Amino acid sequence: FSFSGEDFRVRDMAGNEIIEIDGGNINIGGWVLDKLKFKDHESKQVLFSVERRAIATTTCYDVYREGQCIAKIEREMFAVTPKYKFFYEGDMNPFPDFTAEGSFSERKYTFKNGLGETIARVGRNFFEVVTDVDEYQVEVAAGVDAAAVLAVAVVIDEDHDEEDARERREKQEKEGGGFFG
Repeated sequence: FSFSGEDFRVRDMAGNEIIEIDGGNINIGGWVLDKLKFKDHESKQVLFSVERRAIATTTCYDVYREGQCIAKIEREMFAVTPKYKFFYEGDMNPFPDFTAEGSFSERKYTFKNGLGETIARVGRNFFEVVTDVDEYQVEVAAGVDAAAVLAVAVVIDEDHDEEDARERREKQEKEGGGFFG
């Protein structure tokens, strides 16, 4: 049982911080519940929060603004390659408003609308090798809800960080790793 969290900072093209994302999670025997608060950098006002569902068949987060569920982010259960879907109006909307697909392990993927048009891209920053900090570049087309794209990108990062950690643990156990193994 542990409490932890991952924080993120969002900067504009000029390098100015514009959004702070305060992450917190509870780990109960490998079962993780996340809550991420997206705050305005200047006023510290909570813009919205993204919260992992306690019971779901696949990775699923709800997006809340002022206590109301306004959207849902869900990892597709049956897919050859992973796909994340974003739904305005949460469970009330049966059709995703946009999807994200690509190489999530390499953190390089695109967002597409219902017509299949690319509306945003995410890629790792070249300099993160030097700084040892995960940095991403997120490009969002004009007229697209950048906050929604950021929410999905953060969920993908959280989901794949958990997956990467699980794979490392399994590899260590399989190889008899550890200090005395």
